[in-house]
Amino acid sequence: MFLRVLIISAALLLGLPSVLLPSHAAPPLPRTRPVEPGLEIAGKWQVVFNWQKDRCTTHDTIPDLPARAWRDASGMINLTIAHTPTYRMTGKDFDSLKMDCTPILRSAYDSDPSSFANHEWIASTYTGDGKTVYALAHNEFQGNGELGDVCPSGEYIKCWYNTITLLISTDGGKSFHHAVPPPGHLVADFPQKYVPDGGVFGAFSPSNIIRKDGYYYAFFKLQTYVLEDQRACLMRTNDLADPKSWRFWNGKAFAGTFVDPYRGGEFNQGEHTCAPIGPDTIAQMFEGITWNTYLDKYVLVGTTSDPTKTPNRFGFYYALSDDLIHWEHRKILLELPLPWTVAHPADTNYLYPTLIDPQSPTRNFETTGKTAYLFFTRNNNGHTSLDRDLIRVPVRFVGGAAR
Repeated sequence: MFLRVLIISAALLLGLPSVLLPSHAAPPLPRTRPVEPGLEIAGKWQVVFNWQKDRCTTHDTIPDLPARAWRDASGMINLTIAHTPTYRMTGKDFDSLKMDCTPILRSAYDSDPSSFANHEWIASTYTGDGKTVYALAHNEFQGNGELGDVCPSGEYIKCWYNTITLLISTDGGKSFHHAVPPPGHLVADFPQKYVPDGGVFGAFSPSNIIRKDGYYYAFFKLQTYVLEDQRACLMRTNDLADPKSWRFWNGKAFAGTFVDPYRGGEFNQGEHTCAPIGPDTIAQMFEGITWNTYLDKYVLVGTTSDPTKTPNRFGFYYALSDDLIHWEHRKILLELPLPWTVAHPADTNYLYPTLIDPQSPTRNFETTGKTAYLFFTRNNNGHTSLDRDLIRVPVRFVGGAAR
């Protein structure tokens, strides 16, 4: 009481307003900045697929693309181990996944580049009912494995021609085949015929598929010596059963059409080449896309670096968007050695990041909540080695509205 009288008396002497302070007034709280929306690592690494222990064969059971997952009609989880051929892991949940050593896709291995049915990987999957499952295939024509003048140098990297094609399963994902007979199953490409020793070019490795406003969307990478660049592109369709229905973003609208260069007649190459999405913000990120319900934003993860920062860190990055077209500048999630940054080709390196939230209510894990897992491949003895493990690590989103 005495202290309060002194304070009031001092206020009167100084000409300050007379305010009775509460007898138990708390000191003012320090001001804090709101947490920016983002993503961070939240736990320890866990091995999902161990090549040394879980492989079905020595040469073809490897996680060579981002893992994709779906719930089939019985409620079982299916997770791809994608190579040529492609296998799957199954289980009642993500903690009980086991290898199924019956391939779900066997490649056609056609020696004709114009068939678009060569070395085939399951790259992305989507099902509405758990019975019929559509898949986009990463298809490689590997000219170095053929006879004659199809690859004069004999070098794989100089004779790699890539396209994206459509597959279908009618048994919940136990087996996949071409959705329509080749070459009609072509979905996406760079509009040019195979060129012997022309280098790596084509449309590569589509992301997982997500649904938005009645359309199905997927990112993919376009690479060609003609353009002298690599770019992330975005395409969509309203009919997963029709490979010709996909349209790419041409810089103004989803109006770009793909063309079969072997059967398309005369065409303007530029009109059938996709525009890059966010070249400054997401660079070449394309591997995994989800809608995050905690941030109310799309989140894209991919493998890249950021030369606008010092130091320029290589590894797995993420970016946020409201509409899939315009992206905030990418941020580092996990700094890791990549195949092109290691000192020696046999050094351990990493690829193929994607996000999967086991709690997603969607059959195709199109959404993430406040927490999820980052899945990726660890190349234990370098990218040319078959010893590759599938890893997952918990992540959490921060800075979202309270739920």
